[in-house]
Amino acid sequence: MDRALKRITQSGGVVVLLDGTLVRTRRRTGDENRPNYSGKHKVHGLLFLALTDEKGNLIWISAAKPGRSSEITAARHNKICARLREAGLGALADLGFVGLDDDPDDP
Repeated sequence: MDRALKRITQSGGVVVLLDGTLVRTRRRTGDENRPNYSGKHKVHGLLFLALTDEKGNLIWISAAKPGRSSEITAARHNKICARLREAGLGALADLGFVGLDDDPDDP
C-alpha cells in the first residue's frame, strides 16, 4: 500500500477513494459459517477494502476479512489513516467510514 500511495503522490494526486465491498461466498456447514455471515447484507461473504485514484483506477486492495467485519474496523486494522497522513493524501469515503479519523486536529 505504501508504494501505491507514494506513486499517487508523485503523480500529483491529492486524494484517494476508499470503499469496502462484500464478496458473496457459499455457506459453510457447522460453526465455520458464523464468521463469514454479514448481518448487514444478510448473506455469507468476505469483506475487502479498496483504494482507487481520482479516476477510479484500483491502486490497492486489502486481504479478505470475515463478512461479519465492518468496513471501519477493517480500515483501522490496516492503519489506513496513518498511511494516508504519511503520504500526505486525503480520502473520500462513504458513510460506512464516519468516525474513522481519530485525529480531529489533523483531518
